[in-house]
Amino acid sequence: MTIDTEPAPITDVASWLEATGERRALQALGELLLGVTAVGTSETADRFTARCLNVPGVSHLAVEERPLDPVARVTVPLALSEWMQQHGGAIEVGPFRHSEPPQWTQTEVGDTTYRHPKRLRVFFPAGTLLDGKGVVLGVENRDSTLDDAQITASVAPEHRAAVQPLLDRLFTRAEQLNPYRGKAIRATYVRGGLRLTVIDLPAITRETVIVPPEVWQEVDLGVTAVRDRHQLLNVHGLGTRRGILLVGPPGTGKSAVSAVIAGEVLGEFTVIYVEARAGAELLTAVVEQAQKLGGPVLLVLEDVDLWCRDRARGSSGLSELLQAMDIASDARILTLASTNDAATLDRAAVRTGRFDSIVEVGHPDRDAATAILTALVSGLPGGTGVDCDTVAGALPAETTGSDLREIVRRAVLTAGDTGQVTTNGLLAEVRGGRYQAQLPAGAGAYL
Repeated sequence: MTIDTEPAPITDVASWLEATGERRALQALGELLLGVTAVGTSETADRFTARCLNVPGVSHLAVEERPLDPVARVTVPLALSEWMQQHGGAIEVGPFRHSEPPQWTQTEVGDTTYRHPKRLRVFFPAGTLLDGKGVVLGVENRDSTLDDAQITASVAPEHRAAVQPLLDRLFTRAEQLNPYRGKAIRATYVRGGLRLTVIDLPAITRETVIVPPEVWQEVDLGVTAVRDRHQLLNVHGLGTRRGILLVGPPGTGKSAVSAVIAGEVLGEFTVIYVEARAGAELLTAVVEQAQKLGGPVLLVLEDVDLWCRDRARGSSGLSELLQAMDIASDARILTLASTNDAATLDRAAVRTGRFDSIVEVGHPDRDAATAILTALVSGLPGGTGVDCDTVAGALPAETTGSDLREIVRRAVLTAGDTGQVTTNGLLAEVRGGRYQAQLPAGAGAYL
């Protein structure tokens, strides 16, 4: 393995200065070399803080810092902005670092745009946030990965004991303002961290997803536990949190079941779809965020076998899954996972207390296939005249719901301009077998 040690050239000086935070140091060096101070130099952040709190310098202050996770980077500035509006006539706003001016930004969550502080310090005089005590709160929320997002609180040393309760109040209010609550979110792994993005769910219902009744029964049991029976279960030490694993071949409707349940509970629940890498690396962080939402949460882990396998086969995601599934048994979290091959999962992952129920979503039988076909052709030209039972009887074994959908689609596409489906047209597609994508014999040997 060769390691490239040649340094990369700096092609954008302004961006480099912004990322490294060296702008003020270079400015100070220039002033020293010239022997003069720049005219109109703004008050630095430290001087602003010391002046507001009436001390000679920031070394005379007590300062507490708290990091901001991906959600708190939005919610804490929103809570701080609310406090600033409440005490607008009394506060004073200054720079966060050096002499950089205060900055605001905006974050889009779904259809709503939230405007909030990005980098600044704000002085709250005595009698606003704290009786008889002034405090300077600062927020730092840079885009660069070299700088951690954080909130700081500065007070006179004798008032140090008031800082932690104040920040607790700020974070409590931030959780109440969480704009992700009640929405459908996708959790992804980005540049070593977690990103949450609001998504739209497909408009499907139980009427169009035909699976065995016990699938709905088990999922409904989990929803009931988290939504309706959480107090009873927790009072008696039984725990609310539940996990359900949907097992079955590809195309049998596992993802569709998750989408149906997500659509049914959305609004009352927050729905979080966790992508594979986020699951393998950051599932614990996702669960910790879910706990802060203050309501029931549905976690959807699709194709969990892609990143969480038996420990004998080597799996970086297994320890993350086990750790995440063991957090807070009293949390109002329902985990709905799916896999094509449960045999690849470690036995520690599929035990009761992590995945409490394993439900098979298998190939549809003739009655189920008839019901699926009836739902698929409903509303199509000629759909009312199709003998779905006859078509279902002609299907080969192990035909999936996805196969049935493709059979209907091909029948529509080959029906000419009318797009009219018929029993014979559907039977022709079944006999032709082209609805199942298959590699030709000898594929891969063309060279």
